[in-house]
Amino acid sequence: MKDMQSRYFSFFLLIIFFFFNSNKSFSEDEFPSLDLNKDQNKIVQNALTSCKDVNFENLLNSRKEKLGVSEPDKTINKKKQLDNSLGIEVSRSIETIYTPKQSLDNVNKILSSIKDDRLYPAIKYYIIKDFAFYESGLCKSLKSHFDTYKVYKEFYLKTKNKELDPIYENENNLNFFYKNSSAARKRLLLAIQSKKRLLEKEQFLLKNLRIFAETYI
Repeated sequence: MKDMQSRYFSFFLLIIFFFFNSNKSFSEDEFPSLDLNKDQNKIVQNALTSCKDVNFENLLNSRKEKLGVSEPDKTINKKKQLDNSLGIEVSRSIETIYTPKQSLDNVNKILSSIKDDRLYPAIKYYIIKDFAFYESGLCKSLKSHFDTYKVYKEFYLKTKNKELDPIYENENNLNFFYKNSSAARKRLLLAIQSKKRLLEKEQFLLKNLRIFAETYI
């Protein structure tokens, strides 16, 4: 009986050992670095610089100036529904969920249905307006993710280096700040990649819409 009890006790200890090890958090030395590597840091700094003082109006105006596009004269549409009809239709056609090719096909369908040549410039205007809107939103997200990353990283390091009130210096908080710093860094890099793809898509769309190269535009 004692031998059986001893075996049960040993088996119980083994289960306890595996339980604690499977739920054990990383020790401080086992946390991978939260720092951006050299290439990542360069990419992040360039992206932040490109988003400095950026807002929707600035982005739209710079595109209008670069491409020689003006806001469409709504008087050419007797019902004055350009914003509520054509603009929305274009916007839906170039949403970020579409591939560049799909967006091109969508806008081409709109172009083929236009009967009034004076509406062609309106299409181009709504395209650059849409991309300016998306880019301004991505820039806001990018800066927000970067600020969040810095804050959580700072608290992680302060917790690790025991620079906070002792009540906050525990493993749970260390885990919390580390995981949130890592997640914010990942979102930051994804936002930068999304911004890059957005601009590539815009260039593809404008380049392949040959109709805009016509003299009447």
